[in-house]
Formats: sequence, structure tokens, C-alpha cells
Amino acid sequence: MSQEARQALVDSPNTFFTADSQRSDLLDETITQTGLIALLSDLVAKGHIIEFTAIKTDHSDDSALGLHCHFNGYCADLWPLRSRTAGDWIVADNLGPFCANAAADPCLFQIGLAGTAWTPKAIAAAGPTCFHDDGADHIHLGAVNP
Repeated sequence: MSQEARQALVDSPNTFFTADSQRSDLLDETITQTGLIALLSDLVAKGHIIEFTAIKTDHSDDSALGLHCHFNGYCADLWPLRSRTAGDWIVADNLGPFCANAAADPCLFQIGLAGTAWTPKAIAAAGPTCFHDDGADHIHLGAVNP
């Protein structure tokens, strides 16, 4: 993924960050994998508005989970928004379309649902890679490189 593609993702009017380190992590090709940038860019291109809650720098060391983890640059924690207003999160019962688009992406490795995101509709839309994640409300997206 080119630096221009990374820049386009972080500069998109459809991306919001809860910490400055998240923007820096996505821009740094030594921190985040190409597949994660591709997955997130695809979701933004489909019109989803995303607020990031953790990438790598602001996530605990999860390297014990294996290759596809935050520590190795394959994952992001986030929540889709209803509008271009930070904090205007989509109601958990309406996460289905976002989860379905993520599940259909060729770069998806897994979807984790935490807190109120763990709903029957979101679980069904997320498909066979879905798991119950720990922590506060968020959707965990794990990617593979194309």
C-alpha cells in the first residue's frame, strides 16, 4: 500500500481518531500492515465513517496471540459512526451492514465484537471469523496482507 493510500485514509473526512498516535500508526508502514490499510480503505470507500479506538501504540502488547495481532500491525479497534461527528456511534443493533462489508473484504482475517457490539445481528453479519473480544465497546478488525 502506497504512502499516498495511507495518507488518503487518515485524511478522509470519514476517519476519526481518539488519539493522535492512531493517525501516526496508520501512516507508518513499519507499524501497520498493508492488508489493514487496504481493509480500512475499502470500508471508507463504501461510505462507512470510522472512529478508531486503538491501533498499535495505544493498545496493550498482544503479541502472544500470534501473527495477526495489534502488536504486529494487523489489527485496529474502532466503531462506525452515524455521521461525521466524533462520538456519534452507530447503535449496536445497527452494526450489521458494517460487519457484513468487513466480512466480505478479501483482506479480512477476523472480526471481534466487544461490549455492546456483541449482538445477534452483528454476530450473524460478521460471519465465521467472529469472536467475542474483551474490553469496552469496540469492533476489532484483523487483516491479512493481500
